[in-house]
Amino acid sequence: MGSRFDRVLVTGGTGFTGRPLVERLRQIGHEVASLSHEVNDNNAFTVDLCDFGGLTRALSQFRPSAIVHLAGIAAPIHSSIGEIYSANVVGTANLFAAIATAKIEPRIVVVASSAQVYAVPGTDMPLTEDGPIAPKTHYAVSKRAAEDVAAIYSRYFPIIITRPFNYTGPGQTTSFLVPKIVRCYAERRSEIHLGNLDLFRDFSDIRRVVEAYSRLVSQSIDPSTVNICTGRAVHLADILKIMDEISGHSLKIVTDPTLFRSDEPRFIVGSATHLETMVGPLPDPEFRETLTIMYETICRQRG
Repeated sequence: MGSRFDRVLVTGGTGFTGRPLVERLRQIGHEVASLSHEVNDNNAFTVDLCDFGGLTRALSQFRPSAIVHLAGIAAPIHSSIGEIYSANVVGTANLFAAIATAKIEPRIVVVASSAQVYAVPGTDMPLTEDGPIAPKTHYAVSKRAAEDVAAIYSRYFPIIITRPFNYTGPGQTTSFLVPKIVRCYAERRSEIHLGNLDLFRDFSDIRRVVEAYSRLVSQSIDPSTVNICTGRAVHLADILKIMDEISGHSLKIVTDPTLFRSDEPRFIVGSATHLETMVGPLPDPEFRETLTIMYETICRQRG
């Protein structure tokens, strides 16, 4: 095990994944600081990833012994191509350069990439970490480039690259499919505009993802590249059926051609074998439970 009392810096620490991760790391004994565009507590640094000087000052002040790099553009569909590369590539390069400039020698750096760096699978077999790489979108290319940036610095300190597949939970924005669907049910809307639902995808609960990151940064683990996934496929059409049952409400599905992608692979699922070999068995809630919690959370917020 690594030190139970590391000083951990979480970039993107006020985001969907970062916020519960910061809470979990503090819960198990770490001293944690967030780095983000927005301040959420007294242990948060408000620094843009493209602000090299600000990054260097924050690192020099906090002097972390471990870093989890989550910050960047998370949505695969984003309006500005420039912002995708600026945040995900330039921001990652600035972070590593600032670590070197501040003379920080972290015990471990965990970098969030994406499963979208993999080539489109030709079979229904789970994608493993040694699968072929062939990013097809600007988002995926930016994540692959961030991995290459990390590789430059891997000679100086240990780095773990994570490739998360889809994951969801309360608080995720409606720019992602599942929270979009759940919110439409919670708001009792009459219809929803969707693309192709005859697809199978690997969806993790946010609690599984947070616990994976927590263990990767807390345990003594050799540098590696690892998928964060369940190894279980969810048929997108079934999400609507489950939500009908949870909510007692039905939506008219309006097929929107603008939401279709001609090259969309029908089946993408990851292999979680390497992950659980590294950190042990992880929480794996049934997808219905995840949807139920998301639905109930929105309903409570709406009063």
